[in-house]
Amino acid sequence: MSLIPSKLSPPPLPPWVVARERLNVHFVLDERVRLQVVQAPAGYGKSTLLAERLPALEQEAAWLRLDAQDDAPARFAAYFRAALTGLLPEAELAEPQATFGDSVAAWLAALPASHPPCRLVLDECEHIRHPEILEGLGLWLRHQPPWLTLSLIGRVAPPLGLAALRLRGELEEVDAATLAFDLEEAQTLCAEQLSFPPTRVSLERALRRTEGWAMALNWLVERTTTRAGFDALVDRLQGSHPDFVAWFDDLLGEALDEADRRLLLQLGVLERFSPPLVARLLEGHRLSQRLDDLIRAGLFIQRLAPHEQWCRFHPLFAGYLHHRRHELSLETQRQLHRRASQAWLALGDPALALAQAIEAEEPGPLAELIETQGPTLLANGHFALLARGLDALGDTRLVTSPRLTLIHGWVSHAQYQFGRTRQAIDWIEAQLEAPEWQALAAEFATLRAQLAINQGDAERAAPLAEAALALPARYLAATPVSAAAILAESRFVLGHLEESLSRVLEVEREAARLGDDQLLLWAHCHHSETLVAQGRLQAAYDVQERALALVERGGLERLPTSEFLYRIRSQLLWEWHRLEESEQAALQGIAVLDSQGERWGLQCHIGLAKVALSRGDQAQAADHIRRLHKVLAEGDYHIDWLANAHATLLGWWQANDDRDAVARWLQEAPPPQPAAASNHFVQCNVRNHARALTLLERFDEAEALLEALEEHTARLGLITDANRNRLCLAALAWQRGRQEAALEHLRRALELAGRTGLTGSFLRLGRALPAMLQALLAAGGLARLDRERAERLLSLAGRQRDFGQAVRLMLDDAVIEDIVKRPDVPELIRTSPLTRREWQILGLIHAGLSNEQIAEQLGVAPTTVKTHIRSLYQKQDIRRREEAIALAGDLLARIQGD
Repeated sequence: MSLIPSKLSPPPLPPWVVARERLNVHFVLDERVRLQVVQAPAGYGKSTLLAERLPALEQEAAWLRLDAQDDAPARFAAYFRAALTGLLPEAELAEPQATFGDSVAAWLAALPASHPPCRLVLDECEHIRHPEILEGLGLWLRHQPPWLTLSLIGRVAPPLGLAALRLRGELEEVDAATLAFDLEEAQTLCAEQLSFPPTRVSLERALRRTEGWAMALNWLVERTTTRAGFDALVDRLQGSHPDFVAWFDDLLGEALDEADRRLLLQLGVLERFSPPLVARLLEGHRLSQRLDDLIRAGLFIQRLAPHEQWCRFHPLFAGYLHHRRHELSLETQRQLHRRASQAWLALGDPALALAQAIEAEEPGPLAELIETQGPTLLANGHFALLARGLDALGDTRLVTSPRLTLIHGWVSHAQYQFGRTRQAIDWIEAQLEAPEWQALAAEFATLRAQLAINQGDAERAAPLAEAALALPARYLAATPVSAAAILAESRFVLGHLEESLSRVLEVEREAARLGDDQLLLWAHCHHSETLVAQGRLQAAYDVQERALALVERGGLERLPTSEFLYRIRSQLLWEWHRLEESEQAALQGIAVLDSQGERWGLQCHIGLAKVALSRGDQAQAADHIRRLHKVLAEGDYHIDWLANAHATLLGWWQANDDRDAVARWLQEAPPPQPAAASNHFVQCNVRNHARALTLLERFDEAEALLEALEEHTARLGLITDANRNRLCLAALAWQRGRQEAALEHLRRALELAGRTGLTGSFLRLGRALPAMLQALLAAGGLARLDRERAERLLSLAGRQRDFGQAVRLMLDDAVIEDIVKRPDVPELIRTSPLTRREWQILGLIHAGLSNEQIAEQLGVAPTTVKTHIRSLYQKQDIRRREEAIALAGDLLARIQGD
């Protein structure tokens, strides 16, 4: 029989391959490990992994790439012998015997007792089902010499007694979860192929949607050339995309018969499933066996835990099944959804029950389910799901039900649709005299109080909340504690911080007693915000630590309130200039609400923009600012969110000296209300106006606003705002040439920072800060702690400046060309030219970044950065990082000298 040579060699590597060193732990050649199984659905890079790793690890291996024709004992034996011969050319291997088992016995007898460790790789093993071949491979494994490891690659787990091998520690397994790309690997993939790799926030969104599936990530990379294009493509990344529909169609056509394909479409109505649930949902024989067969078929079905019954579909495959559901009749679909809803309700999961009830399109049962399960769903933060259910019912049905109207009000409030909340309250007020509506008077008063708070009317909110506390709650058990929370918030908005703090502590105790984790988490967050307003940032941080422990303990990571926690965490860490942690907290907040759309993550996107500006990273900041403009244009936000966003935009315009943008903003921005500046967000909005007026050199107007703010901060104890206002006064005085007044304001700001710990707000002053600090330090008279703080701020400002210069200069090809041509630069710069990437890394080393930070900035793996640094050091005869910093500093100084 003629053998095809290419079947006996590894597959060719793709043009761009990611070296996956983190998986090296799965390739240790240990005499105890007899079998390595690499098993995952198609497109996870199974074969590519071994084809890349084995040469990189210098592991000798023979390959046999299988196909459907090889599921014949004689043919398989011929190829198996050829692969062994390639691995052991000196061995005298007999021709294949009558059976594959006889052949295996003969070949095992011919193998040497000792040999350098090596592997025999069988690729695409899902094609092998013949009992004789499987029995022969089992014999091979039992008697395989210790120096040889058998590596099996396939979409399904081979039936070779894996359980026994696993118990004896003789099995190494690599599954889909292990093969999934992590952030570092995805960054490397993009950096190798894209001129402008996506931002981290975009790449993390892509990883959430693909779950690290290599083929889907490649699909994204190959179809985009810009960051904006990548973002748009991620938004369209669904299993219903024509490219994925065609691919999944081919996959199922190869793997399943029509009956099993129909079973799969029926299962597609479920978010997750188990044999008992399937038995409730479907009718038919051998359902459990057929379900096991589907799981073993190498499709995109994943167990929630390795040895549990519960399974789910990969999200893109689930999207494909949903797209293909039209192949089932409309009545069949509705019946499946109806049964699934009933089954989930019986299993105690009202959220999944509601999702199925919406699809069943039966208004009566849907309304009943929302009315009975609404309190539980609200308490667990299922606002988007409830909104879908309420939309399916329509306003005509909602307006006739006090319970549905109440839920509608809270859901629309949670989604910042305050116009819809006002609509719900209008319905309530029109029918409040009816007994069935009057029964919910406490709940309705609480909702009205909440809307008043959101509309900035804290004085109206307080008596409504007090009225709610005096009435019995008959539907939402958490109404009293919710009303108490609103009362605490109203006192906060009015500037009565101590009273607010006292009330929120009561809310914490009551929420803990009720076991209402969502309300307790909110109370922790509000507690932290109050402490920040008082200038007690360390105490606020400690409260956030308790809140994070609650999230972890209660599994609340996907609760919308968790975004509130991550957001304020990011803000506090930014003030302390802990930028890596601040960035990570903002990314976590975005992940919480990612499925609900970008507009819900506005505050966390603001955090990312602030981090980029604080680093002096104009390129990253520009991308985040672009995203901010887009998100702001798509929503109607509370003044709290707007003021924070506008503060960041002003920082960007200041850094770029864009006075036209500042002037336009001043015409369109929410008007300043210094007389009502009793809280941080009104203070921030007024301060934004003062900053804008200062940039436009309208100094008297700016000063009048800031002085008005100071009256409120002194009276109400808004220490953090007082600190920020004092910095604005310092910048204003410095810009108008009043140096003595500027330094006095800066001295007082440093004193306040001894209590608040502010750093980010100082650095936001930009280019003026170093000169002001140097003048203040030269003048003397600072207390020791204030002097040390000033010196640290001066160092941070210099590092920020160096980073910005390094990024700008080292990314400019014209500047690099000019450096190389200069006669006064070191000889090795001309004779051993650096690559563009090495120039970038040299600049970032000079800016003070670690290898990990450089990797994050450039969108590559830290190992890639190390490789470039090694090359750079060799070319320039550098031995230590200090020498690289000195070289970059010398080159930058020459450019700046011109």
